[in-house]
Amino acid sequence: MIYEDLIYLWLAFVIYEFFPAVSFKISPVFLLSLFFLKELTFISLLLIVRKKFYQLNLSILLEKIFIALVFFLFVLDLSFFNLKTYLDKIYFSSLIGILWFLHYMFLVKFLLLRFTFNYLKILLGIILPVLLLVIFQDIFNIFNLSFQGDIILFLILVILFSPFLMIKIWPVKSLDDLTLREIIFNFLEKNRVKINEIYILGNLGKKFYTAGIIGFLPPCKYLFFSNPLLDILSPEEILGVVAHEVGHLKKRHNFWLLLLLLNLPLFLLTITILIFLIVYYFYPDLIKSIEERKSLPLSGEIILGTGLIVLAFIYIRYIFSFFLRQFEREADFYSAIILKSSQPIISALFKIGKITGQLYKKSWHHYGIFERIEFLNKVLTEKEFLEKNKKRFLKLRIFLLIWIILNLMIILGTLYMENIIKELKWLFSCVI
Repeated sequence: MIYEDLIYLWLAFVIYEFFPAVSFKISPVFLLSLFFLKELTFISLLLIVRKKFYQLNLSILLEKIFIALVFFLFVLDLSFFNLKTYLDKIYFSSLIGILWFLHYMFLVKFLLLRFTFNYLKILLGIILPVLLLVIFQDIFNIFNLSFQGDIILFLILVILFSPFLMIKIWPVKSLDDLTLREIIFNFLEKNRVKINEIYILGNLGKKFYTAGIIGFLPPCKYLFFSNPLLDILSPEEILGVVAHEVGHLKKRHNFWLLLLLLNLPLFLLTITILIFLIVYYFYPDLIKSIEERKSLPLSGEIILGTGLIVLAFIYIRYIFSFFLRQFEREADFYSAIILKSSQPIISALFKIGKITGQLYKKSWHHYGIFERIEFLNKVLTEKEFLEKNKKRFLKLRIFLLIWIILNLMIILGTLYMENIIKELKWLFSCVI
């Protein structure tokens, strides 16, 4: 669920950045009335559905329907209700727009899914790195303090130190089971993993079975569990979960996933350049006529913006999620290797699957629980399977690096084509 919420926020950012600002000639009073009616209708619908249908155990389906509705309303706000036009006049970044999207998410989480205020803290902690990055840039822009490479510096600082602030925001407390603390810290020390503290997530309003390690630097690196997860697992099974998280750390999955997220704008720019070059080759007069106007017509902006949003969705849903699944599989693989047994993690996954009813359901970002169990059953029992997957995970990284380098080569290659880059200049200002 945390992964999905982060992806929703990333898509909202892309939508805000690339959806063109449009303006309709409608009475401001009438428009404002419709705007408040829309808000009231959405809240009322959430309350009605919560009361009438929630008991039918359709929460997962309802959540997907309402998340789709959230994105529809967000686009409606930016376009029909002129929200983007208005925000662009009073503020120069996407910060307020993202916060506006969040208000829809909060309403769905609290009114429909019955999460507590603590989940708001979780969401705020998750988006904190992005918010800090935008805020730092905004402050420097306001005071004209920008310098070459400032975005890289901000990114490094945010990545390194935001986990400390996240833990301060999250509803957590230190693990007070001294025996379990000793078992976990001894295991981490044995595997040369240093963390600052072990935390337990507070009550979120519904049972939430998760664990993770956040942070890059040992002083700002933390292991956390949700309380319901600890309630159902034995110490051996908990070590299976910890071994899985150690697998993520040892294989630098946080670094590779960060590369994938940062590659999204690069990917969008690459596709835009390729499309432009194709159109430029077959219809040069069309490009020249648009370039003379120094801007795209509104219909062109809408097509371009919609196309980039669709591409962003495809990237996250199929490309990013593909690598996410592979990294989860590699962490499972690594947990079995370092424990010299697949049973602890298999037993933990089976319990989680049974109690949540998700045992045989597919997952687009983690593989289904039963799929993971089937994979783990083969790790230490089939030598050929073991060696095959070691090579596969190595090829995965090589493929990812080649793909990112290819994106860079296309963009840098275009920069050396002076006649093309001259006409692309106005397009870059629309895309970036």
